[in-house]
Amino acid sequence: MSQQNPASGRAVALLTAALAVLLVGVFMLASQLTHQQVRAASPEKTTLKPTRPKATAHEPAPSVTPSRNPRREADVDRGTPLGQGVFVEVANGWTTVHSFTNGLEVTSWDRGADATFSLSPRPMPSLPLMLPAAKAFADEQAIYGFQAGRARALPPPNGNILEAVSIGFTGRLRQDDVTYSLAGECVRLRGAPKTNDVSISVCWAAYVQDLGTVRAEVQRMIGSAARSI
Repeated sequence: MSQQNPASGRAVALLTAALAVLLVGVFMLASQLTHQQVRAASPEKTTLKPTRPKATAHEPAPSVTPSRNPRREADVDRGTPLGQGVFVEVANGWTTVHSFTNGLEVTSWDRGADATFSLSPRPMPSLPLMLPAAKAFADEQAIYGFQAGRARALPPPNGNILEAVSIGFTGRLRQDDVTYSLAGECVRLRGAPKTNDVSISVCWAAYVQDLGTVRAEVQRMIGSAARSI
């Protein structure tokens, strides 16, 4: 029976111990990796903190700035607009023949009647403007033999009107070899600056025989414009 070498026995023992230590290390490393994978796979529970609702700022109410204040009397806007918040209710029997910027021309054919309404956003004192306005209207209507009276102040038709002025005139119109006698008037209304700082100029003319009815209708149209100032 052969005897074992003591040196080789010690080497085997040392090799066995080293293998054991290595196996233990491998098992420990595998265990740590497995634990980390498990932690990564299962999400941690988080506690949500209650959040306060955000404070919402209350928006201020929109401010309304009236365009024509303070008003002395009610603003009645009906009819055909001239601009700047001014309207004209055209009377029955009258036809609109021309509409222009801040202006309107209407006529009543069978009575030789014609009227123009024009608006000025930057009014001037009315008295010096009346005679030139009447002459210009007569020229546009081919009225000759023009004669005008004196411009005179009128009582303002309502509290929104600062100034009212009128001038009357007469003349003749020739159509189809027939000569007609006409009479007419120019009226200018100026709004109060703190209400509606505009002016309305109205010139009209008609056959003399129809002067009474035409005048009443034109005055109603002027009154409708005055109520809208």
